[in-house]
Amino acid sequence: MKGPKTPQQETNEANSDISRAHRALELLNNPLYLEAITAIEAAMFEQFNSTKLEDGAQRHELWQRMQLMRLFQGRFESIVQQGGRAKDTLMLLEKKAARVGSNI
Repeated sequence: MKGPKTPQQETNEANSDISRAHRALELLNNPLYLEAITAIEAAMFEQFNSTKLEDGAQRHELWQRMQLMRLFQGRFESIVQQGGRAKDTLMLLEKKAARVGSNI
């Protein structure tokens, strides 16, 4: 069983999360990434739109692909949010360290 994390471990994890969030945000804002995602989504929508109502299997497969794209993008957005929480954690750790240091 793991014990509580040390302040240094928490700081290291927060810095790692912030770094990952920065890279994820760079990717989400990258024009080539945005162009690729937009083109893929548009192609899937067009394919879905042009299927016949009777072709349930193909419609279902395309719907699943569109959901997978949302999950894919959502994962990167989740990493960005995690980085925001890590910044808050880092601030709290710094405030705690400052209080402990001022009590000495």
